[in-house]
Order: sequence, then C-alpha cells, then structure tokens
Amino acid sequence: MQCTISAWLIVADSYMNELNNKTCRLGILGSAAIVGRAILDAIPYVPQVEVTAIANRTRSKALHLAHRYSIPHVLYSLEEILEHPHVDAVYIALSNDLHMEWVLSALEAGKHVLVEKPAGLGKEDAEQLASALKQSPSLVFMEGVITAHHPWQSALKAIVHSGQYGLLHRTETRISIPAPNGHRDNYRSVKLKGGGCFNDLGCYWLQWIQQLVGLNGSQASAFSNFDGPDGCDWTFNAKLRYGNGFEASVLTSFELPYKAMHKLHFERATVVVPNFFRPLTGFYSLKIRLNVSNPHTYLKQFEPMNYYVNQLQTFAKRCLHPDDGQAEGYLSVERMIMHQTIMECAQQHATMNHETGNEGGHY
Repeated sequence: MQCTISAWLIVADSYMNELNNKTCRLGILGSAAIVGRAILDAIPYVPQVEVTAIANRTRSKALHLAHRYSIPHVLYSLEEILEHPHVDAVYIALSNDLHMEWVLSALEAGKHVLVEKPAGLGKEDAEQLASALKQSPSLVFMEGVITAHHPWQSALKAIVHSGQYGLLHRTETRISIPAPNGHRDNYRSVKLKGGGCFNDLGCYWLQWIQQLVGLNGSQASAFSNFDGPDGCDWTFNAKLRYGNGFEASVLTSFELPYKAMHKLHFERATVVVPNFFRPLTGFYSLKIRLNVSNPHTYLKQFEPMNYYVNQLQTFAKRCLHPDDGQAEGYLSVERMIMHQTIMECAQQHATMNHETGNEGGHY
C-alpha cells in the first residue's frame, strides 16, 4: 500500500510540475508602440509566456521588434501567424477597426486571443463575437482593459457592499490624456478607424462600472462636440442612470490636462482612487483614499504592481489552465453594446444641437 501511495504521489507531483512548466506560445499581430509595453517588456516577469512569432503589414517594423526582443520568427503576413503550428495564442495590436476581424479569424483558427481594447466597435461586432465564443468553448478570449486585473477594483466593490459609508449615490470618473502631436498619423484621429477619445478611453470606465454595479438596468446619456480631427470626439461626457437613483458619470478627453481618477460619493464619505493609471508605466503602488484634508488618510494601499504584467499573467493562467475562458468575452460583448448606445446618444445630441445652433451645449 505504501508503495502504491508513493508511486501515486510521484505521478501527481510530476503532473503538477508539467502544468507549472507549460508555456503559452504567443504570436503577435501588429507592431504598434503598445506591443513593447503590453507584451515584450512584460515577458521577463511572466515565464509562462514566450513570443514565438510576429507579423506586421510593414515588415520592417516587425523585424525591428524581433531583433530588439529576440523573437525567433518574423512572418510575412498576419494570416501566417494564425496558421503557425507553434502558436497557441495571439495578441492583436492593430487599429481599432481591425480588432474584431482578426479576433474572429484567430478564434476560427483555434487560437486563444488577447486583443487590445476596444475589442470591437458596436453591436454588430458584439453579435459576431458572441457567436464565435459559442462555437469555440475551449478557447480563451480576453480584451486588454488593463485596469481589470488590479485588486483596487475588488477592494472598491467590497467597500460598497460593506455599507460602512452608507449608500453609494454616484460615481465620477475623469480620464483625460492629452494627445501627443494631436494623434497625427494615428488611427485615434481617423473616424472610420474607431478614432476618438471615448473609443480609446471609455472602455476603462465601462469595465469598472460593470464590475462595480453592472450595466443592466441603466439609461445612458452623452454629449460631445465631435470637434476633433476628422470629426472625432476629442472630449466626451457620458452618464448612466439606474432605477435606484444611482448615477455614474465620466469625462474622457484628448485635450484636457492629464487626470485619471475615480470618485465614489457615499452618504457619509467620498472615496477616491487618484491617478489610477500610474501602474501603466511601471511597478507602482496605488491607494484608495478618503477625500479628506489629510493627504495621508487612506483606506487601502496596494503593493507595487504593473498593469501589463498583471494582464499577461492572467491571460497565461487562463490559457494554460482553462476554466471558463468565455466569461470575460461575454462581458466584452455587453460593454460593446452599451458603448454603441452611448455613442449614438452623443451623436443624436450633437445633431440636434447643430440643427438648433446650440453648438456649446452640455448633456
């Protein structure tokens, strides 16, 4: 009996070591600047992932990244990445309008998918993704909303559910990141490529509100002058109102001074997450603060983390130990539908203001 148990333990230990030593072999579609920060600089901290191949329509850019980061294969087309037998998963870093096309192709090719946000642009993309997820139940899909993988989100939810400050009445979010060089020669300034600040930044707000209170049962309103390059929204306001009186508002902008902040207004206190984008640029600590005069008063401080490392670790874990790889995909589907609803509200408002001559109104 002892011999049998010992043999079983050896086999079990060997199996666990094999699982822990597995590697997710990643192929990269695109060579945008985000590839370095999101994947290649994070790889040293995530040994479960290795980049095996890269492709870009401008091959010289892919060759540059391959040389700098020792990527073994530079392929001649994006399609070759999907056909490569030594690619288990893909990271998609193309312009916004191309995301869903390549998500669907990758899932059809049997690859796990990590795609830059936004995963898609509207209800049609959402419906296509939902259908693809149903047809690929064993594959992992993840949208690159990097803030989703930091514990500040679950900590805020716990504060809300605790009731320690009474009911949560409303939240205010501001995400303003001035456009370097006006995003010239960048898809963010081209309307047909999914440009504009709300497409680029609004997903962070929607994902957080979805995690905090859900999106169901909310009514949307929104406003933008759409006065950026090519008619893109350069500043955008949106609000969700719920039947219980709760409101969540956001301001996103490519022209206002930098700020990334969440405020939660309770009956008896205001809770703040200041500069929540800080772990985007390295390993930094975040604090959840009480909005009082003493700057040293905070509810929780987190150890230094890097958003991209967190995201890649989460993706690797899901790919190597699949549980429910589809759950996050359906959350993205829900966000895409709400995102389009909000954009349509803003466009209708802008058209009405233009017709009445009220160009500077607010929603």
